[in-house]
Amino acid sequence: MYSSARTIRRIGRLPVARRDDPNGDRFFALRTFRRDGSAVSTPIWLAPADGRWYGYTPGRSAKVRRLRRDPRVEVAGSDFDGNPAQPWRTGTARLLTGRELRTAKRALTAKYGNAFRFFVLVTLAGSVRRNGGRAVGLEITLDG
Repeated sequence: MYSSARTIRRIGRLPVARRDDPNGDRFFALRTFRRDGSAVSTPIWLAPADGRWYGYTPGRSAKVRRLRRDPRVEVAGSDFDGNPAQPWRTGTARLLTGRELRTAKRALTAKYGNAFRFFVLVTLAGSVRRNGGRAVGLEITLDG
């Protein structure tokens, strides 16, 4: 396991204020869809704001490539490793860059605080080292 992965795992154990989150979920599983329609589930931090959910991820990640092709998503509260603990909910995702990315960062900082700030630094360092591209935000609108 890479040292940054160990660091993120430790961050995952830090206490988090759960504002505006009715289920109090700290981690989420995000399902995106491949070209052939098969689902891929990945763990992600999400924070609510203005009736939508926001996330943050490296711009060249596989989930971003899948979302560019197909904006359908399914979201469920989960454990740290992304194993669902809540029922799946369907929705659509939109990628955020530039000024729109600030909304996602604000929502995630309000929920996760310094743990998210540190995650942003680790993501930035990893992007530079592995050419992961600029980070993007996710805006998820759930159905119903």
